[in-house]
Amino acid sequence: MVSGLRTTYLDVLSLPYALCAFLPTVVGKLSFAMVSLALLLLVQEGPGGFALSGAVVGGFGLGNVVVAPLRARLVDQYGARRVLPWLAVGYAVGLIGIVFAAGAAPSAVAILLGVLSGLCTPPLGAVMRGVWALLSPTDEYRARAYSLDAVVEELVFIAGPLLVSLIVLLPHGPTIAVVASAAAGLLGTVGMVLAPVPKPGRVERRASVWSGWVGPLRHARLWPVLSALTAVGLVLGAIELLSTAHGQAMGNSSLAGVLLAFFAVGSAAGGLFYGSRTWSAPLLLRMTFLGLAACVALLCVAWGSDLVVLIVLFTVVGLFVAPSMITGYLAADEIAPIEERTEASALINTAVNAGAAIAFAVGGALLDSVTITVSTVLMAATAAAFIAVAVLLAALAQGGRARAPLSR
Repeated sequence: MVSGLRTTYLDVLSLPYALCAFLPTVVGKLSFAMVSLALLLLVQEGPGGFALSGAVVGGFGLGNVVVAPLRARLVDQYGARRVLPWLAVGYAVGLIGIVFAAGAAPSAVAILLGVLSGLCTPPLGAVMRGVWALLSPTDEYRARAYSLDAVVEELVFIAGPLLVSLIVLLPHGPTIAVVASAAAGLLGTVGMVLAPVPKPGRVERRASVWSGWVGPLRHARLWPVLSALTAVGLVLGAIELLSTAHGQAMGNSSLAGVLLAFFAVGSAAGGLFYGSRTWSAPLLLRMTFLGLAACVALLCVAWGSDLVVLIVLFTVVGLFVAPSMITGYLAADEIAPIEERTEASALINTAVNAGAAIAFAVGGALLDSVTITVSTVLMAATAAAFIAVAVLLAALAQGGRARAPLSR
């Protein structure tokens, strides 16, 4: 289907009002690409060190993960124009609060403000996908629009860390980087809300099929997918944390952005290659292989110290991240019925964010107590444990499906 597409990216961007909505989301996503690294560098300047910076960013990620489905449901029910501005204000207020709290207030205050920002992170990506669906006249247009969205997001997550690396060279650079993140998130959200397009995120409620708060989680086959993607998220969070640790070890914190940029380049390249081929192996088998490969690549980072070697290793780790995400979305579509696919897709992101939050919280404490090498090995082992859980859950789900006909 993809190989037969004739619609170009220019055709998609030429759709009425498309640029009016899309460009603000790019600005908002730039904030999300900057914020974790900016917070890490800001808090590490204070007396809290890696432990506090990891806890703050971990709290941010945890807050984002916990209420992600609730935010999506609020947008569905009340409309993006009512919900997104309030979320953007809470997001920005939390980040600005951390600027004042870091080093001057009890550690718990900075952590709580990180949680507040995470709770209020505007779901711009999900809302924009809804806008693309409303604006696209055909499935061909919609498929190309989603592809454009994914490519631009990868580019943004390359540019974000590099921008932070440049900003931190200025006086009070980490502070400026966090403030810039807050401003970009606020401006991007407001710009999208004001865009003259059909009400984004406004869809009919599906209370009859949600099964309460459980939703797609009642499907046993989804659990191994989520466990495998938690491992991928843990690898992603570990890479971000290790980029700052190696930057400091080499005496230049701005190198963290360089390493993360090459990681994003690897992810984009891996996604382009993976998406251009037809794979016959089952989705969960592919996901298991990709997750294990990411764990092994992360393990290799433990013995990297030279900048050139680290650039190569970070790029290799990235090769497996985007393909894992693509496989996760495909699995969610295969497992969940059509009326639950948006919810299932959101859970894919939730699993990845949960893994990243674990990495920040655990990895930050490890880096303050043991060497970078030992910390990396332990984080890679933790990620591999989630892959093992995924395999076990898949076996249990398969066994349950095999017994189901006998119980009728």
